[in-house]
Amino acid sequence: MQRSQAAAQQLGKRLDVLTVYEAFVWENSLPTMFLEAAAATGCTPELTWEPWDPRAGKHQAAYTAGQIAGGRYDTYVRAWAEQAASYDKPFRLRFAHEMNGDWYPWAVGSPGGSAQDYVAAYRRVRGIFDDAGAKRVEWVWCPNVIVNGDAEAISRCYPGDNFVDIVGVDGYNFGDRPGHQWTQPAELFGTTLPLVTQLAPGKPVWINEVGCGDQGGDKSRWISDFISWLASTDVRGLIWFEVDGNPDAPDWRLTTSAATTAAATAALASW
Repeated sequence: MQRSQAAAQQLGKRLDVLTVYEAFVWENSLPTMFLEAAAATGCTPELTWEPWDPRAGKHQAAYTAGQIAGGRYDTYVRAWAEQAASYDKPFRLRFAHEMNGDWYPWAVGSPGGSAQDYVAAYRRVRGIFDDAGAKRVEWVWCPNVIVNGDAEAISRCYPGDNFVDIVGVDGYNFGDRPGHQWTQPAELFGTTLPLVTQLAPGKPVWINEVGCGDQGGDKSRWISDFISWLASTDVRGLIWFEVDGNPDAPDWRLTTSAATTAAATAALASW
């Protein structure tokens, strides 16, 4: 959290929302210490709750949407729900995001995955929280930008208006890396945003994860163009993936260099 606050200060912005990641395999309790620490700074905490083991690869039979929909993790989910019901401040819960890809075990593109199972899993988890009286949780449903033109995968995975409070969209400009190419902001998000707006009319839409690589184009210019383009949309908020990539991923940060920091600072000042 300190690094995130430091980055926000560098950029001259107040940090309004901070997301962290929790995996089912860790079997942690609801991280109330993080929730309290974020709330104490005036920041809304968001928990990205991932049903998998992040060390075990993208395809894991124990964590398919069908396993979740069938009740395999009800005891663990119910423990979180009861803790959330006892917690007296609002927070966001982004459960099983990027379901329209194939890089997570709960996704429709993973072995054994289906949109029907995903919707049933999302509704089951949300229902357990509702039954426990966890009324201060805001539920974020968050697909990735359309992959390989498969818009139907997103549409089939929408759980319904009664189960979603906020719609998020994730998208990354990987740059010129194997399997990718430099992609402009409107090209990256321009098809997905109208789709999710149509699916969930009246729901606030956020860019919930975004980052830009630095191979194949001008990252500083991309940041400026992205925030300028964003101002022309109805997107309510932005969460940048302020993480330095591992050896297999780019350095996504706004603050990669003095040039990117300056570009982000100038662009964010007017948004």
